[in-house]
Amino acid sequence: MFIRCYGKVAKTPYIMPYTKAKIYSLEELCCYIGNNIYTITEDFFRDSLVEWLEKEAGQKELARKLSRMITNRETLKNLVVTILCGCDYYKEKEIREFIRVLDEIVSLPLHEKKKIRADNYMRAGLYAKSLIAYQQLLSGSFAGNFSTESYGNILHNRGLAHFYTASFAEAERDFKEAYTRNHRVESLHHFLYMLLMQGREADFQRSCVSCGMNMAQMEELRKKYMAAIDETDIPESRDDDIDLYKEELRKATNSAV
Repeated sequence: MFIRCYGKVAKTPYIMPYTKAKIYSLEELCCYIGNNIYTITEDFFRDSLVEWLEKEAGQKELARKLSRMITNRETLKNLVVTILCGCDYYKEKEIREFIRVLDEIVSLPLHEKKKIRADNYMRAGLYAKSLIAYQQLLSGSFAGNFSTESYGNILHNRGLAHFYTASFAEAERDFKEAYTRNHRVESLHHFLYMLLMQGREADFQRSCVSCGMNMAQMEELRKKYMAAIDETDIPESRDDDIDLYKEELRKATNSAV
């Protein structure tokens, strides 16, 4: 995507937290915020961003203003609007729409905000962090705030995180329980894929039959699985990551894993 930049283009990019996207100008920063408005949190506004704006992007006045706002713990909406108004990338009407979205996010209950953060970790590939965040949502005091379907969706996302840390048995259990709660075909298929991935052909066939699938549907699902395998790098077991996750989870929950 081409972005016309009227200000300075930095030689050294700013590396976005979590996503690791590279930003070279204020216009690109605004574009990134706009495209990711639902995932922007207070954590986004860091001293490293202020330093980059001042030293690399040539936005000294904006950097000083943003630094004061961070120190004064200004609201997320004010921080975002300050950046978006720093150049003419977005029109006033578009900025007002972003403000409306931010007002919606701010009004979300705490458990929904924590889910957004957990999902952000997932999107960024920070699977150990996402596992910890999902575990706290599913087992902590927030669990009762989610509907049955929403709880199932969180289980599905935790299953994805388990998959990417090569914890296939845990992923299988999460997808299976997720389907019993959210009744999403996606969760069911992921559960069945995990059975195939673990070489459990008999369990795969038995589960397909119990879900009302005929032989043609079963074979079609198997073809989709094989196609996905050809296009996907299956994660290898990484004991160091799993051990780190477990240790961090112990600290986060103050309980044994």
